[in-house]
Amino acid sequence: MNIDSLLDLGSGLSAHGPDGKRVQGRVTEVLEDDLFVFVPEEPLTVTIGSIVKVTDGQDSVMGKVVERTEKGLKLAVECYLSPGHERRQDVRIYDKVYYSARPLCPATDKSRVLPEAMARIQANKLILDSFLKGKYGHPGSDDAAPQREAGLSQGLWEINRKLDLLIHMVLADEFKELMMSAPREVNISASGIRFISDESREMGDLMEIRIILPMAPLLFVRLVGEVIRQKALTSTPVTSRYAVAVKFLKIDPDTREDIIRYLFMRQREVLRKRQV
Repeated sequence: MNIDSLLDLGSGLSAHGPDGKRVQGRVTEVLEDDLFVFVPEEPLTVTIGSIVKVTDGQDSVMGKVVERTEKGLKLAVECYLSPGHERRQDVRIYDKVYYSARPLCPATDKSRVLPEAMARIQANKLILDSFLKGKYGHPGSDDAAPQREAGLSQGLWEINRKLDLLIHMVLADEFKELMMSAPREVNISASGIRFISDESREMGDLMEIRIILPMAPLLFVRLVGEVIRQKALTSTPVTSRYAVAVKFLKIDPDTREDIIRYLFMRQREVLRKRQV
């Protein structure tokens, strides 16, 4: 996902170097493979491999310095951060996942459609869960819910997850449809998702989100959310493409914990790559 789908390049940008220094600047080029060129207005002390935080005052991107050029700093997007990202539910990860985003209704019909959509998702979840004998967390994991881990082994947790995956594969047509598609770029947290759309959305529009998260085994979740922000892309030759931000509504605790577990797993992978 290119930098212009994450930050408002038309607003005043600033960069925070590894030493904490903050300088104003601008993005002059948006390249392929999540690369962009940031030109600081004053010297910024960085080395190849350093992590620079670029922000538009509302959202932030962590970029790794891959090259110093005469034009500026060439940065590679590492991850995307939302305001208040110190909270577990607001940790936001940049990844490629299987997902679909289906519009449900405009904001004016939200009060009528939301209860129906949540009841449908909950009923489907109960049917699938009825095939399982219990709810288990990840034993020994810092980010798992303790009440779901007591006395359970790693093997039991893995068996439970595999059963859950098999049931979704057999019973959920949506799962099969997603697996036949291609993974696409998103920014995701336990409180919302940001994705690229070919269609414009209105603020407050209700959407049903279905996601397959790349865990082992795969995790399939259904969510309902409302559109809270949208911006037109500027770095693509296709004129009608938008970065759409959706906030999840009434997410159940188990699903929230599952998404947070995935986020922490991906964070650890990113940290390991930085240390290489």
